[in-house]
Amino acid sequence: MDTKRCADCAEDMKLEARKCPRCGARTEPLHRDMEGKKLAGVCAALGRELGVDAALLRVGFVVALAVSGGTALMVYLLLWAFTPPSAVGRAPLQRAVDWLGSVGGSEEPRVERRV
Repeated sequence: MDTKRCADCAEDMKLEARKCPRCGARTEPLHRDMEGKKLAGVCAALGRELGVDAALLRVGFVVALAVSGGTALMVYLLLWAFTPPSAVGRAPLQRAVDWLGSVGGSEEPRVERRV
């Protein structure tokens, strides 16, 4: 049986495990890069994380969208904004914040010397 080691507690666990059975630490962050995504991958990522079929979550989202008057759409968009597209990627919101930080020009502060 193939195993991997938890980075937090050094416990051996199954290779396909998403969380350490001893300390509960995640082996990889929540991300949307996966098979089966239909729109933005939020329901598929949540389904994988919670161990629920993504189709069931999609139906629940559509029902919540009809009942909530737009609140479910806001929750979906926030989940999309805070969830990176891949395990090593950056979330769309973080990329936007980084871009806004670099809009001002150079990264280093300018020092003016007066004589």
